[in-house]
Amino acid sequence: MNTIRNLSLCVLLAVGLVHAQTAPTFTTLASAMGVNDQTVNLTSSTGVSASASLNAPVTGIFVDREYLTITTNVNPAGTGNVWNVRRVQSGVASLRGGHASGAAVWIGPPGMFDQGPNNKSGSCTRGNQLYLPVINVRNGVVSDCLGGSWVSGSGTSARWRVYAPEPGGTAYTSLNTNGTAVGATTLYCTEVNLPSNKLLTGIGVLNGTTVTANARYVVLYDSGGTALANSALAGQASVTASVYETYAFTSKFFAVGPAQYFGCIQDNSTGSTTVRMAVTGVNDNILTKGQTSATFGTVGALTAPTGFVTSVGPYIFIY
Repeated sequence: MNTIRNLSLCVLLAVGLVHAQTAPTFTTLASAMGVNDQTVNLTSSTGVSASASLNAPVTGIFVDREYLTITTNVNPAGTGNVWNVRRVQSGVASLRGGHASGAAVWIGPPGMFDQGPNNKSGSCTRGNQLYLPVINVRNGVVSDCLGGSWVSGSGTSARWRVYAPEPGGTAYTSLNTNGTAVGATTLYCTEVNLPSNKLLTGIGVLNGTTVTANARYVVLYDSGGTALANSALAGQASVTASVYETYAFTSKFFAVGPAQYFGCIQDNSTGSTTVRMAVTGVNDNILTKGQTSATFGTVGALTAPTGFVTSVGPYIFIY
C-alpha cells in the first residue's frame, strides 16, 4: 500500500512539475452589450471554449470590472464570435452593467479570476503559478509574480510608449554619436520602470547610423531576471538607421506596474549594425548590462544588473 501511495505521489509531483502556465488572451467587444443581454459578441474568440456544464465553466471573461463565464456558442455549429454567457459571476451585483463596443476584454480560465476579498501578496515563485497574472474581479486589481514577490498593479498607462532611457528633446542622431556595434554573444539590457499597468505589444530599439539587416529579437524580463515575453527568435532584420525599430512579442503581455522590468536585445551580429546605447554622463542613472555568453535564438535567464555600465544599455521603448 505504501508503495502504491509513493508511486501516486510521484505521478502527481511529475504532473505538477510539467504544467503549462496559462496567460490571458485579449480582445474587444465587437458590439455593445446591454445591461440585460445574455450574449457577448467578441472581436476574436481565441482562447474561448464552450462549457459542458453551467456549474463548471471553462472560460471566463472580464470587461469593465464585470466577470462573466462562457456557456455555449450562439451558432449551433459552434462557430462564430457570439457567445451565451452567465452574468453577475463576480459576486458584486453592482458591477453588472452595459459595455460599449470596443471595450477591452480579458479571456482566461476561471482560475485566473480571483473572487476573494484580498489581493495577492507576499513572496511567490513564478514557475509554480498555474495562471499569471491574476485578476481580482471584486476590485479590478491585477497581480503578477515578479522578482519573487506578488506585485499588484494600479490603473492603466495611457502612454503610447514608455521610453528607457528617456531620449529627451535632442535629435536621435546626437545620442551615443554613431551608436555602438553589437556582438553576437552578448545580451544587451536596459532597466525599464513602468509607472502603471500596460498591455505590451513589444519593444522598440534605437538604431545607430549603420544598419546591415542583422537579425535581432527582444526579450522582456522581470526584476529578478525571469523572461516574460519575447519576439520571434528567428530574428527580424534591422533596416533603418537612427530610428526606433519595433519588434513585436509573439503574444501580447500584460505588464503590472508600478514595477521594474528589463528590456533586452540579442543580435546575430552578421554585419556591423550599431545600436544607440546609454553612456556615462548622459543617462547613467539607470541599470544596464551586457550579459556575455548569450546564444542567439535562445532565451536564457538574466542575471539582473545592479549598476550602470556604459554603452551596453540600448535606448528602447516598450509599447
